[in-house]
Amino acid sequence: MSKEKNGRTSAAEKQSLVDIQHIRTQVVQDRTLFNLDAVGRNYKLGQAYKSVRNLKLTDKNNIQLKTYAEYLQLYKKFLDLTPLIEEKPRPSYPSGESYLNTYSLLRFPRGKVLVMVHADIFTQVQDRVNRYVLDLGRDGFWATIHVVKGGKPAYIRNYIRSKSPAGVVMVGAIPVPWFEMDDDFYGAHAEFPCDLFYMDTNGTWTDADADGKYNAVSGDVSPEVWVGRIWTPTANGNDAVLINNYFDRNHLFRTGGLGHSRSALAYVEDDWTGFDDCEMDLMTPSAYITKYTNPDITDADLYKTEINRTRSFVQLCSHSSPHVHSFRIPAEGTTEWIDRSYFRDERCPNANFFNLFCCSTARFTENDYLGGWYIFDKSGSETNMGLTVVGSTKTGSMLFFADFYEPIGKGSCIGQAMVQWWQARGADHDLGERQWFYGMSILGDPTLTWWKGAVPRLQEPAEGAVFNHYPRTLTFRWLPVNIPGATYSLEVDAFGAINAGQWAAQSFRSFGVYHNITGTSFNHSFVGAQPGRWRVRAKVGDRYCSWSEWSYFRFTI
Repeated sequence: MSKEKNGRTSAAEKQSLVDIQHIRTQVVQDRTLFNLDAVGRNYKLGQAYKSVRNLKLTDKNNIQLKTYAEYLQLYKKFLDLTPLIEEKPRPSYPSGESYLNTYSLLRFPRGKVLVMVHADIFTQVQDRVNRYVLDLGRDGFWATIHVVKGGKPAYIRNYIRSKSPAGVVMVGAIPVPWFEMDDDFYGAHAEFPCDLFYMDTNGTWTDADADGKYNAVSGDVSPEVWVGRIWTPTANGNDAVLINNYFDRNHLFRTGGLGHSRSALAYVEDDWTGFDDCEMDLMTPSAYITKYTNPDITDADLYKTEINRTRSFVQLCSHSSPHVHSFRIPAEGTTEWIDRSYFRDERCPNANFFNLFCCSTARFTENDYLGGWYIFDKSGSETNMGLTVVGSTKTGSMLFFADFYEPIGKGSCIGQAMVQWWQARGADHDLGERQWFYGMSILGDPTLTWWKGAVPRLQEPAEGAVFNHYPRTLTFRWLPVNIPGATYSLEVDAFGAINAGQWAAQSFRSFGVYHNITGTSFNHSFVGAQPGRWRVRAKVGDRYCSWSEWSYFRFTI
């Protein structure tokens, strides 16, 4: 095995590291040298991070990426409209949860979320967006709907800043900030979508040549807000059918109906074998992680097999493009490819979340972009389990994976983890960091993570059941989550039992909660002739998963 695959640093590289002891990165030919003393954290993969093979845009057809000028040809009319964002009335919860219709920090501790919807599709997707807002509320986010009717990125950024949200979900082709560099890898010119512009609300971004693309940033660039895009690979980002399907699957996941897992896959191509499990063991126990780093076996067919197993998280490290992944076969001196058409037309991914260490796979402004088919379903095809992708719109991707996976392991959603990953990069960014990281984007829903889908499905008593027997004994039954060793908590509420005319939750209290249930049923004696409701959640290890929705019943005697 070569020295670079063993993660060892050559004498020339060691000298370069000495020369850059006061900066964090230096790009030397096809590698980037990271000064870990300046980075300021000890990483399990520290040796691998000292000298990283640069990603390279790799495509079997040698495609040319769409430029900002080509983007303008499609979207200039909308960008030139009078800037306007209209906040819509928030959808209402049913009577049993009416207390969630009023904002309170205690009820919505995860913060405020702006759901920004492109005006051209709002009518078609409104019902699904309304349901999504209610789902977010049950998850502890106060979400509001904002229809974008025109305006450039600077206007949208100012609007976001004025609302001080924790995060933003952009539905459809919300205007895209672009960044340009004349000193990208190998001295090349690069221009690319850069959602860091929206995430960072207090840095100063400038467009020195007034060509519509930002080219410099100063001040504190550490982001305060997470941003996710639900931008379809069809219809220039505004395919209402695919968006509605996405929100349907999102709701199924949150209610335990899509499928879930705790397991993970690290699939690492030849140039980064030292990445091992990509530090995913900070998110999920190592026993649940399958890793492939052997260059002799990491081919396209094995990835197709592994990507179709039920998993929570997948990290792929591969030279790619917006259209293909490449897999080098060293014994044969050849390259195998997986085209976007495989996920689009043949087999949908069977995992929920993806970190694509792959060039430009998340470049959502490209028609039919590969990253989109990790989370969207072509009509009439298999059910896509994918919900969220972390990836890059340019050559480069995420590194220092621990700063992303560790927050998830401690309870953060993907969006919060991305903000914490960026904050670990510091308040300013040197050239190498801009080259590697400024294309980082989230596709899909940033509020999710694996345990939000590990939700028991309630069986008995059925929704709306009415009982007239005494004693008021009930057996609650539910389906297990698909994770070994899970235990369960059951909450039973009785209308008026704590405060007259109220459910217990209205006064921030609980009526009856039972923990550490090892089976999937529980016997309970209900309090009186009144309405009741119940819900269940799983506990996996030390992680409490999301509650099921409430199911209602009533005793008449």
